[in-house]
Amino acid sequence: MNPVLVLNVDDYEAGRYAKTRLLQNAGFDVHEAGSGMEALRMAAATQPILMLLDVRLPDIDGREVCRRIKADAGTRAVHVVHISSAFITPEDVASGLESGAAAYITSPFEPRELIATLRSLIH
Repeated sequence: MNPVLVLNVDDYEAGRYAKTRLLQNAGFDVHEAGSGMEALRMAAATQPILMLLDVRLPDIDGREVCRRIKADAGTRAVHVVHISSAFITPEDVASGLESGAAAYITSPFEPRELIATLRSLIH
């Protein structure tokens, strides 16, 4: 069986690197994007199964990226998981889920919980 493709979207390079390594060590195939526009282009081109999507991005808010992913017939099947260290209130979580995300994880997070969340979405 081929590894599940995850698009890891985060403008903070060190955080993106750390999450990518964690996901790779858990057996996922990981592509990276550093902005909302790059995430939209890569999602259309690579058709990931999962997208780990930071809420705060420099160009397009992660919730808007999620709405666009879900509105596009070519990408609507992508399971989006929002992740944020800045937007962590219950209202933020609700807004992220209302944008179409399958899950919302606040940072700092437990690595095992993140991996379990992603795996639960693909089973």
